[in-house]
Amino acid sequence: MNMKQRTNITTPGRKHQNLWIPILAIWIASLTLLGILICSARFHGSAAVIFTLSVFSSICGAFTFYFLFRDLFVSSEPETRASQLEAVHKIIQKAGKSLELQETLNTITDVTVEVTGVRGCSIKFFDPETGTMRVRSIAGLNRRKTDLSVDVAENIYHKGLINGKPVFVEDALRKDFPELDEEMESLICVPLTIDKKPLGALCVYGEKGEQLSSDMINFLASLGELVTLSIANATVFENLRKLDEAKTWFLLKASHELKSPLSAIRSISRTLSDEYIGKLNEKQKEMLSRIDRRARALAEVVNDLITLVKGRAEISFSEREKINLCEVMAESVEFYNAKAQDKGIVMKIICATHESIIYGRREGLESIITNLLSNAIKYTNRGGEITLKMTEEGEQVFIEVSDTGIGIPKEEQKKLFNEFFRASNARHFTEDGTGIGLAIVKANVDRHGGKIEFKSEEGKGTTFKVTLKRLGN
Repeated sequence: MNMKQRTNITTPGRKHQNLWIPILAIWIASLTLLGILICSARFHGSAAVIFTLSVFSSICGAFTFYFLFRDLFVSSEPETRASQLEAVHKIIQKAGKSLELQETLNTITDVTVEVTGVRGCSIKFFDPETGTMRVRSIAGLNRRKTDLSVDVAENIYHKGLINGKPVFVEDALRKDFPELDEEMESLICVPLTIDKKPLGALCVYGEKGEQLSSDMINFLASLGELVTLSIANATVFENLRKLDEAKTWFLLKASHELKSPLSAIRSISRTLSDEYIGKLNEKQKEMLSRIDRRARALAEVVNDLITLVKGRAEISFSEREKINLCEVMAESVEFYNAKAQDKGIVMKIICATHESIIYGRREGLESIITNLLSNAIKYTNRGGEITLKMTEEGEQVFIEVSDTGIGIPKEEQKKLFNEFFRASNARHFTEDGTGIGLAIVKANVDRHGGKIEFKSEEGKGTTFKVTLKRLGN
């Protein structure tokens, strides 16, 4: 067997590292910020910022691409350069469509095989805890091999990769590269590194009797940089998503843990207030009343948190079904009518048709309407008016909740759907409120594939408009 470690390979783009490294850092930073903005459930209403960051990231990416692959323009034959650049273009085009790590890896291996004509391609990740190199994605070879791993300490080829050296192998032994099959005997692997730390390797496999060229080594060395960038971006996105999931489940767990003691506090305070264990003086009654009010307010916060977290985690105890919107609207108005009458507020309901059917989860649609009505009643002065209206146009159905309340200050409107946000005039108007209701509304609208918008003028009122897709006949 003939094995050569090309320790003197100069990776294309390295001589320009003083230029592309800072550009690369800016690119990754902008993509990371873009991922945070997209993943964050609290971010809303800054599409212009996202668009600007996207354009900026694309420009930085273009400059990084130029410095990484500049050598391809000057080091190879014209036909080879054309095919290599075509390969790079396809990989960038297809891998850039996803931030899912495994999907990105699979795209890179598939496209590499497609555009280079080699027998197979694999991407391996190095696990420093176990000291093994494991195949994470493979194309052109047996897919069942993807779970195979090799002990780096016992394998001189993989050990070379961990040390940052490209490896060219002819007549490869199957025990050293278990992903090989009987039809292959040669391969080229280049190391993947992040911050000079080994990440893994990118490998291509030649047909039996096929001589992989030195141009392939240079091409893979350049492509390895691109693969590393794609993996870094996808990994950042995956870590952000896991962090968001961890936060979601923590909130759900904490909220449920708070429900039991709150229920106990309210039960005990009511028992004492009803004088089951003895007479109370006026001061004691007032103190118990304050305890009950605070416990009730906290219970509302906990219930809102549970509703919000269930929506974010896509937890639901009801199945999707055909729902008559007018029925849900009528039930919601009936539920809140007494509360509105206590403030002298007139509530109107207008249904353009009583046959408007939505396919969705009933609890989610009820939550949208009840939260909007609850807010309207809470922030409308005594003697005001609230209108709940439903109209249709084509395949769309519109739900509008209008009030003559305090409105929302213009400079604060962009924060309206943020969790725990309450407008300044709302805080002065009443202490009641969690700042979660509208976040719940938006989460439920999003889950039903709709959109929500609003118009508001401080001191004159607010109109929320929800657009949903009507179930066809």
